[in-house]
Amino acid sequence: MSAFEYTALDAGGQERKGVTEGDTARQVRQQLRDQGLSPLSVTEAASGERSRSAGRGASGVRGSIGANDLALLTRQLATLVQSGMPVEEALRAIARYSEKARLQRLMMAVRARIVEGHSLAAGLAEFPRSFPEIYVATVRAGEQSGHLGNVLERLADYVESRQDTASSVTAALAYP
Repeated sequence: MSAFEYTALDAGGQERKGVTEGDTARQVRQQLRDQGLSPLSVTEAASGERSRSAGRGASGVRGSIGANDLALLTRQLATLVQSGMPVEEALRAIARYSEKARLQRLMMAVRARIVEGHSLAAGLAEFPRSFPEIYVATVRAGEQSGHLGNVLERLADYVESRQDTASSVTAALAYP
């Protein structure tokens, strides 16, 4: 399955944008119709060679996510995995309920790697601008030890602490 970005009209005529998954654009359009939406456009988010030539990664995801988004994503993933939800489903849930299109695309791209048989760490490693090496290495250690949920909890604590420290330093530098 691939991730697809869509623009559709709801019953009230309001334009809605989002990311969903499917095997083909045709299937995604049918899914949208089944949800009561009128699809305007459906494009594959993971577009291979075309994306690379446009300056994007192999998945069509460009740029990085912010520190606040990384902290929130890590906490959400930790909570879902700790509750017993499979990683693939957790990534889908995070993407589905995220309000940021970039984060949706990123989560769906990582999820696609897992569905292909790669580990979570391998999926994250494909996006070095969003996930630092220490983040990926920590996730890899959690996977190999069999304690991914606990490791993600501690990683979430670390990322949040790092964000708090960065905010404090920025505030101190701004103070005259």
